[in-house]
Amino acid sequence: MNKVNLRIEKIFAHGAALQQNGRLRNTIYCNKSFIYILNQDHTVFLRFSLRDSETAFANPISFAANDYDSNSFFEKEGKIHFVQENEDYTRIKSCKTPQFTPKKIAKLFKTKKEGFKKTNEVAFKENLLSLLDESLSHIEFHSEGGELIITQRNIYSGSVLTIKKSEKKKGLGFSAGKLTDFEPIGLRTNDFLALFSFTDVVHFYFNDKNTVWFENKNKAMPFIGMVSQCVYDELGQVE
Repeated sequence: MNKVNLRIEKIFAHGAALQQNGRLRNTIYCNKSFIYILNQDHTVFLRFSLRDSETAFANPISFAANDYDSNSFFEKEGKIHFVQENEDYTRIKSCKTPQFTPKKIAKLFKTKKEGFKKTNEVAFKENLLSLLDESLSHIEFHSEGGELIITQRNIYSGSVLTIKKSEKKKGLGFSAGKLTDFEPIGLRTNDFLALFSFTDVVHFYFNDKNTVWFENKNKAMPFIGMVSQCVYDELGQVE
């Protein structure tokens, strides 16, 4: 029987909440000293690290975030069983385990992480979210003259929303050194917003053709991961 502490339970609960509000349908994998979250569209891949004081998972486990039901659980015969108890009764919720195994997910993340470079870094604060239009499906990032520019486009009305760094304060984000200019990179709005469910500052690294790496440097909830870029065609449309 596994029983996790409040911090780990919070990670599971956030995963479940993201699933239920439709922002990030996902599956959770636990292997040794790491917790992985992979969304169903395979566009967001996160890894949380356990603290030295936290007990590693002796047996790998995995479950759909929406199935999470209790901080006490065990896996048996290909199913995850969540256990709740009171003075008189014991309730067990049994669910199928996901297609991929935790060990396979851990190996995949390790392979992907070999390409992670901490360059072209920008840290976004949660207060950026209030400036974004959540109804628009994508967010576009690009750097021009060392300045980061965020754009959202409404393809139906033709309107364009542009966000730049404040002249009074560096409110958009801050970078570790001057940014190298790069062409527009598109991310799904829901993918971007979902990351701020776990923390109020996320560091992004704009230096890859296919993915954008990110991490939370806060020791209270450290994580690292990648989000897939969207491809722009000649007409500026995204896929």
